[in-house]
Amino acid sequence: MKRGRINAYLKFQLGDFLILRAGLPTLVAVMFGYMLWKQMSGSIDWTTPQGQGFALQVFQTIASVFITIGSFLGVARIVADDRSNGYFRFLFSKPVSIERFYAQQWLLYGVGFVSLAGLLGYWFQSATTQVPVQGLMIVMGLNWILIGGVGFLLSAAINADAAVLVFVYVLSTILHTLKDAPFSRMWPWLKQLTRVTIPVHKVDFIRNQLYAGNSMPWMHATHVIMYGMIAFVLGLVILRRSSFAR
Repeated sequence: MKRGRINAYLKFQLGDFLILRAGLPTLVAVMFGYMLWKQMSGSIDWTTPQGQGFALQVFQTIASVFITIGSFLGVARIVADDRSNGYFRFLFSKPVSIERFYAQQWLLYGVGFVSLAGLLGYWFQSATTQVPVQGLMIVMGLNWILIGGVGFLLSAAINADAAVLVFVYVLSTILHTLKDAPFSRMWPWLKQLTRVTIPVHKVDFIRNQLYAGNSMPWMHATHVIMYGMIAFVLGLVILRRSSFAR
């Protein structure tokens, strides 16, 4: 298989990303950002501590919406759609590596969301005041590796990946919240279960540290990256070893 054959799919994957995956979260972020800016721009001085604090609060809210929606829409049914709708018969009618095709698509989507996060962040900053745009891009990247990796594994393995991903994400969030709550009475076996659930709480901790201007908590970041990449690699293994048409 020639390398150029995989690269030839890039323009189609990029079009799918911009229209089907990135369009909605970008539109939501721009809409809310513009509405808040238009409402407050005439009544607030962004150079004051109060203005800077308000801008940071709005920035964090919009960023969280974009990161969450983007990660889920970006990875939901990334493989399952092609399998359940029969698109794979067209995509792989030529001798194209299935796992390389989806690895390229997954990486393209991740880079695309990080780039869009940066563009939106700098757009918001140009209209208000200094905000942690680089922190936003890092958090977007880590969230994509984590949620995108788990979602890719689920999409490679089952057709109901979107519903299962939401369920696993919500369950992980609830369990970690209960475990970290003061005077938690969580059963010991349930606490042990949180060790293998999605470490969403660590992405939240990293986000808070970076937005506050602190250094990167590399121990948490390493855990997030390893968890997501292991899930992603397992998804590639499933694509290589199992029948795609099922």
